[in-house]
Amino acid sequence: MKPTIQLNERNGRRMPKTDCNYQIGSMPSRGGRNFGSRRASIRAISREYFKNEARTTFATEAAFFSVIVMTAAVPLIYTVTAMLHLVRSVAAF
Repeated sequence: MKPTIQLNERNGRRMPKTDCNYQIGSMPSRGGRNFGSRRASIRAISREYFKNEARTTFATEAAFFSVIVMTAAVPLIYTVTAMLHLVRSVAAF
């Protein structure tokens, strides 16, 4: 048997009717406090991250940055050299 879809009409639009009969089950054994194992604080997590992982990440990123800078510097140096050659050849006339 297929369920029938109930529709609401609001502002000339037909929309499906939603079921709003949700009920929360009671859990008397649970409370608001956590007496279990203690979690590490944000400070401890960040200290451990910067002690171990950040150093290698920084070294890797610094190496890639220096490669990118050197790759970009080579054409710029050739451009400056070509511009100086152009200025000297125009000034000779």
